[in-house]
Amino acid sequence: MTGQQASAAAAIWSMAMVGLALVSSIVLVLLGGVGAGVGTVTSAGLAANAGVLNVEAIPEHARHLAFTVVRAGSICPEIAPPLIAAQIEQESNWNPDAVAHNPPERGGDAMGIAQFQQGTWDTWGVDGNGNGVASPWEPEDAILSQGTLMCAHVQWANQQRSAGRLTGDPVDLALAAYFCGRGCVSDTGGVPSGGLAAAYPREVRDRVAKYTLAGIVPAGEWVLPLPAGSYQFTSGFGPRAGRLHAGIDLAAPTGTPIYAAAAGVVLDASCTSPRCDIPGSVDMPGCGWRVNINHGSGIVTRYCHAVAMAVSAGEQVVAGQVIGWVGSTGNSSGPHLHFETHGNAPPATNDTASDPVPFLQTAGVQV
Repeated sequence: MTGQQASAAAAIWSMAMVGLALVSSIVLVLLGGVGAGVGTVTSAGLAANAGVLNVEAIPEHARHLAFTVVRAGSICPEIAPPLIAAQIEQESNWNPDAVAHNPPERGGDAMGIAQFQQGTWDTWGVDGNGNGVASPWEPEDAILSQGTLMCAHVQWANQQRSAGRLTGDPVDLALAAYFCGRGCVSDTGGVPSGGLAAAYPREVRDRVAKYTLAGIVPAGEWVLPLPAGSYQFTSGFGPRAGRLHAGIDLAAPTGTPIYAAAAGVVLDASCTSPRCDIPGSVDMPGCGWRVNINHGSGIVTRYCHAVAMAVSAGEQVVAGQVIGWVGSTGNSSGPHLHFETHGNAPPATNDTASDPVPFLQTAGVQV
């Protein structure tokens, strides 16, 4: 896996194809339980597992994996996306080709971005990108398997604590088990007291703050809907081919995080085209994956063509919160965000649309 845009786009489109039925219905795609089927989680679940992922902390070459990190960090309430990201940094520093050579009696080589050994992979490996092959060398597979295994370790740790066989924080116990196996944790009755296994939980936790989104803009303030410097302004508001182009187009690589421009409530987050599991085209009708946010006082913002959603209808969001990722679904010729602002809304129609550029400038934001 490389950081090139084409490879990133292909990987994320593959994930979107697998998770279509899930991401269309609610906040994030995730597994419903350890080794179980697929389910959903609400914003309350995100709050419970204490951490919204700071996508920009991920190295640029690996930033397209943010969607998978969020999936992996939403499987169980104890393991949040920032912890998954911190663990990846500790394991491989986001290198999908990383390998650590170990003798056969210690499980053999640790492989890939999440450093799975073959025996562990044979039990816990999943096909995260939906290409029909589960491989520890494919980052999407490895990261989703990492989340699955970590949640299984937490479940095991809680069972062992309840039985009086282990003591300590269940997440620390899970991290230690990820590093050295459940046997080494059971043998010491908790996190080992010395050596690399003792240091591992602390080293991962020390990195969590780096990957946790902090300082989200307070209610009433406005921000750019994409990270500064991540996009090119490609089309403005106004007539186009005999109809109104009711927003602005900001071209950005697939997987670029889309931010709520201000605090509000999500009116809808859904696929508005015949298909959203494939890249769109100029012949495909609709807005693709779309989010509408009601900010009150008659103001609604619209975000179109995402590759995947991170919010669901009825969810409260704050300015700067990730609500989806840039894609090219629907009536689109390439990855970009189509962004609209509306007054005297809802509903958001062409009659209520206004030019987002002067609107945001009035709010103190330069596009």
